[in-house]
Amino acid sequence: MPGRDALSNGGQRSPSPPPVTATPSLVATLPTVSSLEALLSTIQSPNADAASRVEWIRDVLFLVNRTSASSGSTSAGTDLATGPAQIDDPALQRLAGTAIELLLVLIPVLPSSGTKLGPAVAESLYLRATLSVSGAFPEHIAPNPRSAFRAFEAAARAGHHAAWFRLGRDYEAFGDAPHARECFERGARHGDAGCVYRLGMAHLLGQLGLPAGPASAVPLLHRAASLASVLVPQPAYVYALLLLDDFAHAGASVPAALLAPLLPPGTESPEHEARRLLERAAFLHFAPAQYKLGHAYEFAVAPFPFDPLLSVQYYSLASQQGEPEADMALSKWFLCGAEEGEGSIGGGFAKDEALAFAFAERGARAGLPSAQFAMGYYWEVGVGTPQDVQNALKWYEKAAAQGNADARDRLSVLAQPTGSALSRGEHDTLTERTLVRKRTLARQRSDAYSRAHPKREQRARSPRPDAARVVDVVRRNSRFRAGQRGRVGHPRQVSAPVPAPAPAQAKRQSYPYQQQQQQQVHAATLPPPSSPGTPRTRFPERARYSLVDVGPAAPPRGASPGPPRPASGAQTREQTPPPRPASSGGGVRYNTFAEMGIQGSKLEEKECVIM
Repeated sequence: MPGRDALSNGGQRSPSPPPVTATPSLVATLPTVSSLEALLSTIQSPNADAASRVEWIRDVLFLVNRTSASSGSTSAGTDLATGPAQIDDPALQRLAGTAIELLLVLIPVLPSSGTKLGPAVAESLYLRATLSVSGAFPEHIAPNPRSAFRAFEAAARAGHHAAWFRLGRDYEAFGDAPHARECFERGARHGDAGCVYRLGMAHLLGQLGLPAGPASAVPLLHRAASLASVLVPQPAYVYALLLLDDFAHAGASVPAALLAPLLPPGTESPEHEARRLLERAAFLHFAPAQYKLGHAYEFAVAPFPFDPLLSVQYYSLASQQGEPEADMALSKWFLCGAEEGEGSIGGGFAKDEALAFAFAERGARAGLPSAQFAMGYYWEVGVGTPQDVQNALKWYEKAAAQGNADARDRLSVLAQPTGSALSRGEHDTLTERTLVRKRTLARQRSDAYSRAHPKREQRARSPRPDAARVVDVVRRNSRFRAGQRGRVGHPRQVSAPVPAPAPAQAKRQSYPYQQQQQQQVHAATLPPPSSPGTPRTRFPERARYSLVDVGPAAPPRGASPGPPRPASGAQTREQTPPPRPASSGGGVRYNTFAEMGIQGSKLEEKECVIM
């Protein structure tokens, strides 16, 4: 079976390197509806072996999981998404039905205790257990957490080591820290990324009955980062943040002396290794890393160069996964465009106010206060739309209701008898003085850094993507309805601005993710930061990701990362627990970094704010 050569790290799939092309791919190849349909007749053949069928079922359920996650299925971040799967694509719905039928043929009932299971059957049992926990297809597999717990245990003991993570999470859920730790340790011995990562975080923060100890945590987190996959991309991202000391303010700082020995030979600095890991996490489709890279390339945060096209590409990838902050960042890029200046390695592109408006609208309709304010600003000035002060007031009121101070200021100005809307001339002056100047300074920093680091300059001269093609792909992606955003495999979705894959053929393709299906890892969600006296109003109901701004400056929470600034006049799991083992100690279930004591702030630029 093609794809078996991608197995490593204790039987788990490791991400493949990006293909060597004129324009390197920014993200890993994932299964699509068309590639899975091309294999359907082969998989349904009486001669198809169990391992081939399990791989195909796994790919279908992986695609269903991503689709359901992007459509807002209930999930507590580190748990499996719960509730019936939301599948709008009829073709994917048919594939899912076939996959469930095949799964029930492979494992119709829970095997009796002591039954010897082969690898394919063990994984089938694991996949069935995940569906029993999540209730994704209740008409075929009834939700039954008790039965799922026994199935996970049987799968784990049969050699499907990802099941140890699920068992550990269940023990955590019911306060049995010793047994949870034992499960994670068993999975870690077999190279399960989720188990290694969970143990690393427990050692770092003093959880699961362990004392807080960076010396014990760092080797585990370093190993977890090397095992990162599409299903478990968080370790690469988090280890990068530790290298950048982005969690120092939360008491999770790691001494540089512990990190230095683990840097690869020849690494220039911890920042360069952090860059590699961020790119790795972004390659594995982790939206927070994609957003972070978009920001880094926009503002030339060393060691990143100023690169408008790469910034737009990474923001676009994050936007397609439902990150409203990335929508707002794209809106700002197209508000001004990017000129190709001397020393800049990134290509330029013209401003497009219609695109600026479209991306701001997407973010605003998702509830992002700064995007709602930007919509008010665009309507007030007439950016990408005819000027309409009444529509501007409506959006300003929505933003103000969420605590946006800029919106309150504009409402106050426009409510005065002598108040008047901002003119087009004022808008042009403001954009030149703020956004354009900020990027000019970023280009100058990038040029100076390149002169001081010629090795970086040599890397920067690699083949560049075509600017017109990049912008065209971004433009087409901007036209999707908000509900379609991020749905991998949806027939209408336009691919990210990277080389198109070859047409699907009737054979297995190796996808860079691990065998464990639908696994989400502890600390998978990084909520938006909160500062003293600032209410948290940004998307409390959905999983958020964030990190400390390492750029030139960061505004207080509530500031609007929108166009230029004019002068102003978690959910609790409600399922029946498995039989609780004897416990010798209590524990707490952590679903987010906030619950673990880590807070990060969203990347924002003080001088890119209206009001």
